[in-house]
Amino acid sequence: MMPYQQIFFYTSLAIFLAVFLIQIFWRKNIFKIIRPLFWVTVFATFGYSFYISFLQYQAFQSGPLNLILGTSKGLLWFIGYVRLHFWNQFVISLLGALLIFLFAKYMNKKMGERFFEREEIYIGALGVFLVGYPAWIFYIVLVLLASVIASAIFLRKGERMPLYAFWIPAAIITILIVQFWAMHQSWWNSLRF
Repeated sequence: MMPYQQIFFYTSLAIFLAVFLIQIFWRKNIFKIIRPLFWVTVFATFGYSFYISFLQYQAFQSGPLNLILGTSKGLLWFIGYVRLHFWNQFVISLLGALLIFLFAKYMNKKMGERFFEREEIYIGALGVFLVGYPAWIFYIVLVLLASVIASAIFLRKGERMPLYAFWIPAAIITILIVQFWAMHQSWWNSLRF
């Protein structure tokens, strides 16, 4: 595993654990924390991606690829390289997070704020963004499946269980499965582009 992947994994895990603790102990203040945390996480992630792209450029420039990088085709090749290796995962996951965020906000407003709590939309978007692409596809399924199973076990017919308690635990489970199992499977890499 590459060092930047380890850094991102442990940072994501720490953020998820911190949000989980905030949900438990400071729930009344979570909206004040989660909204800026989401945007800080997005900007920090892209800032870090830019930084490692710059370091990769310097590494290529100091080696035999220096002659290629000096050309326009070489620069386009490099942009494609860093996009594939460092940027795509975060660009796609940010698009997914924003789509989930906008859809949830729209549906919540249309239905009189009965589906999601104010901070829950940001928690879900943070989860989608940090689990990354393609893991966020499995993450959404896991959140919905866990809610359905818990509802079937613990609630009477006609009652519904909010997703609030499932976003962060499902995110933690998803990144652990990806980190320790899925990323070592051949089919996982075929989902990347």
